[in-house]
Amino acid sequence: MYVFELPEIGEGVVEGEIVSWKIAAGEMVAVDQPICEIMTDKATVEISSPKSGRVVKLHGVPGDVVKVHSALMQLDLAGGGAAVAPVVTAAPAPEPTPAAKAPPAPPAAAKTAAAPPAGIHPAVAARMPPPPRPAGEKALASPAVRHEASSRGVDVDLVPGSGKGGRVTRDDLASFNQAALPKAPAALVAPALTQGDQRVRIIGLRRKISEKMVHAWQTAPHFTYVDELDASRLVDLRKSLAPLAEARGVKLSYLPFVMKALVQVFREFPTLNAVMDEANFDLIVRGNVNIGIATDTPAGLFVPVIKDVQAKSLLQLAAEIADVTQRTREGKAKLDELSGGTFTITSVGNIGGRFATPILNTPEVAILGLNQIHDRPVAVDGQVVIRPMMYLSPSFDHRVIDGAVAARAVSALKAILENPARLFADML
Repeated sequence: MYVFELPEIGEGVVEGEIVSWKIAAGEMVAVDQPICEIMTDKATVEISSPKSGRVVKLHGVPGDVVKVHSALMQLDLAGGGAAVAPVVTAAPAPEPTPAAKAPPAPPAAAKTAAAPPAGIHPAVAARMPPPPRPAGEKALASPAVRHEASSRGVDVDLVPGSGKGGRVTRDDLASFNQAALPKAPAALVAPALTQGDQRVRIIGLRRKISEKMVHAWQTAPHFTYVDELDASRLVDLRKSLAPLAEARGVKLSYLPFVMKALVQVFREFPTLNAVMDEANFDLIVRGNVNIGIATDTPAGLFVPVIKDVQAKSLLQLAAEIADVTQRTREGKAKLDELSGGTFTITSVGNIGGRFATPILNTPEVAILGLNQIHDRPVAVDGQVVIRPMMYLSPSFDHRVIDGAVAARAVSALKAILENPARLFADML
């Protein structure tokens, strides 16, 4: 028998969520055959079998979080004999025995390890709980652990970490709760099911989206500023350029116009094109404009990023937006196309919404909500006329963006979109 453990799949990755199994107990697997997909905080990784044999047991079901070096699969390397009854365990795998853990550190690394407390035998010190974190020092923890801590009402920064570099693990959180916290409040007790109810487990991308939204909302104090613009000239400009775009095989939407307008706005308000370095509490103002486009897909919400917007034309942007959003919906976007954003646009206009309050795509500090362009009566020079109107509803991180700055920036964006000929000023 051979027990295959979850290998190390990335720098600093200590655990991963089982997204799906590609095999079943009782099946034969070959060397390098994919056996499952594991989602970490950084990416979804396909795990392959290092050996061939018959699957005796799978450890965990989709949605379970498995630690690195914990058992994933048990193989009968002989591969023969009677068929094996399928066995799948839903509970987390037990802590691996010392023999199954990663090999001990080499002597050079061992010399740098912290010495045990004076007067305490090293074997006893190894079983002691980790020391408390100094007051005010932030914990190292994955988004999944932070989300669980939040749902339990626990300040993760108070939990001693036993993982690599002092990282807080799920076991640390559980031990801390058992030792120091009262029972979970009634609101966190799992509701009972009645006839006709269905329990849907939140796993995979939906869980990651949930964790990211909770982190964004709890970390950054949001505020939304709404303004309305007359899109008459923008509509006319798009109509006039649409035949040229179609002749080049490109469908021209309003997004390229908004993106180029944002480039001009960021020159006056650079702190909007920025990200937060939470570890050092620094604002990193980006030189390039990399705009993410919130994209609804069958698998959930993704944000592909259009890089170097400042260096691209309207038609180049239109072509790239169409390409990357389509590949994102098909699950074919590359990892680097889904990261590196400095600002995000989310649009519900094609669905029909008039305005919304977007949640920040942290660590970015601003997001722009674009809404439906709709004809309605407005007063112009003392006369009631019908105009295509649109609401802008951006949200901002109030820690670094003041309300007055946001208002002026939105007014600047509105001025450009209401007079889109200003977009061509860079060509003069």
